[in-house]
Amino acid sequence: MDRQQTIQAIHDYMMGQPVVKAWIFGSFARGEERPTSDIDILFVPDFNHGSFTLLTHGGMYEDLKQLLGRDVDLVVDGSLRPYAKESADRDKVLVYERVS
Repeated sequence: MDRQQTIQAIHDYMMGQPVVKAWIFGSFARGEERPTSDIDILFVPDFNHGSFTLLTHGGMYEDLKQLLGRDVDLVVDGSLRPYAKESADRDKVLVYERVS
C-alpha cells in the first residue's frame, strides 16, 4: 500500500468510528516512511455521544494495524508530552474530519 492508499484507508476507516478528526504525523506525514516504519495517527475522539472508551481505542488500534499491515501508534489528541506535540504539530497532515 503506497502513501496515498494508506491515507485513503485511514480516512475510510475513521468514517465509521467515534472520531471527529484524525491526522498522520511522523515519517509518513513527511513522506519519509520506510517499509518497516510504523504509522503515527493523532485523533480527536467523539466523547459527546459516550461511544468512545478504552476498549474502543484498543479495537481501533488492532483494526488499523491489520488494515494497514504495519504497526500503528494511535494517539488521542491532547495526550502527547509538549516536546512530542511540537514535533507532531510540525508534521501532521489531516486525513479525516467528520462533516456534520
